[in-house]
Amino acid sequence: MKLNTSLANKLYWVSEKMQGKGEVAKRLQWLEETQYLSLRECRKLQMEKLHTLLTHAYESVPYYTRVFNERGLKPDDFNSLSDLTKLPLLTRQELTQHQAELISTRADHATLQTNYSSGSTGKRACFVQDANFRLWMRAHQLRTYQWCSGWKVGEPFALLWGSSIYWSFKSVSDRLKNLLSNRREFNTFRLSPELIGEFTRNLASFNPVLISTYTNAMHLIARQMERESIRVPALRAIQGTSEPLPPIIRERLQRVFRCEVYDKYGSRETNIVSHESPHHDGMLIQVENVAEEFLRDDGSACQLGETGRVVLTTLNNFAMPLIRYETSDLASPMAGNCTSGLGLPRMSHVAGRQQDLILTPDGAYIDAYLFSFLIMRFEEIEWFQVVQDSLESLRIRLMVPTGISRQRCDEIVERIHHHTGYPFHIEFEQLDRMPDSPTGKFRLCVSALSDIGTSNQTTVNS
Repeated sequence: MKLNTSLANKLYWVSEKMQGKGEVAKRLQWLEETQYLSLRECRKLQMEKLHTLLTHAYESVPYYTRVFNERGLKPDDFNSLSDLTKLPLLTRQELTQHQAELISTRADHATLQTNYSSGSTGKRACFVQDANFRLWMRAHQLRTYQWCSGWKVGEPFALLWGSSIYWSFKSVSDRLKNLLSNRREFNTFRLSPELIGEFTRNLASFNPVLISTYTNAMHLIARQMERESIRVPALRAIQGTSEPLPPIIRERLQRVFRCEVYDKYGSRETNIVSHESPHHDGMLIQVENVAEEFLRDDGSACQLGETGRVVLTTLNNFAMPLIRYETSDLASPMAGNCTSGLGLPRMSHVAGRQQDLILTPDGAYIDAYLFSFLIMRFEEIEWFQVVQDSLESLRIRLMVPTGISRQRCDEIVERIHHHTGYPFHIEFEQLDRMPDSPTGKFRLCVSALSDIGTSNQTTVNS
């Protein structure tokens, strides 16, 4: 059952008020205004929020009170994003080690919600977020949905999500609100062939205007729909999130669903960091939510177009501010504005994580985009994962329901040797189904090597 869009819109906002989230509408309206500020005004707004957060952290967060005092710093010593280098980086290890000390003495513990990082780097961190943060999170989500081919609240929307934490927070009232607002949610925690078939049928029946989804889950569903010649005629856009969106997968989604495809970048610790421009020319940084840095391995700032580590400061979580938080993600800053008329600064699509880079013995790094380009071009391959257990060898896990020939494997080996410039010893592992993932994410490249870095190295991609 689907409701009239106008009615579903009204019921959505009524249910938000009934759940104590009436403030979301006001915040969304504010975000709809700030996105049209000039680039200079966006940066001014970001610095104002940053100064407010730094003052709060200095006055009420024991960890930062100590750090400021040890370095002889005051909040007024920070007048630009570059001044953040006066403070130390915050790693997941330090977040775990100083967890209690990072919580503000002003925090309303009755509103705190415990959350966890995805653990995709092997280190799972625990943190808390207050009600204020969650209201901003919802408003930012809705704004990015609206950037996807003009979707509006009340239009049919489908969420494909696999996080066990997300599903543990769902209440009966949440499910009722979904029903009344033309929203459907599908749990992609496990991606068996049976469930993929079920998602395919349900999506075709529901016929949403927008789908927000893990990239790999949607790719598998696209393959199934293509085999069965199933269409979702109302679909205008797919929003891929939480995983890389390689060009070859983007192109396949566009071809199968005949719709626009957008990329979203964020994390549980920070909420949305950036989202693809409505005109597909860069990722727009959410300056109302984060302050961003792009750093080389020596800690210096990257130049425009130079790939480096993404370091973030959260601007809306006053219960547990994360200042200069190491994400392990790799991306680059971009100049100028997008062509959509929005004034937000731009960054590149995330190239991957440091832990997702494959290393050659001569010091070159290879990202998931190259392997996707080399492997996913073969129609019979539905999913892959490259695992590097040693410097000279790779293990390639393939999900190929119809089976794969020795000749095809030899062709993949030849392509990898040619494009990486190194004769890796390569073994293949064939999977009958997708492996289980507690987060719903499936990394395309996994390196077991330690001390992965990016300085003075060559990154090979497609």
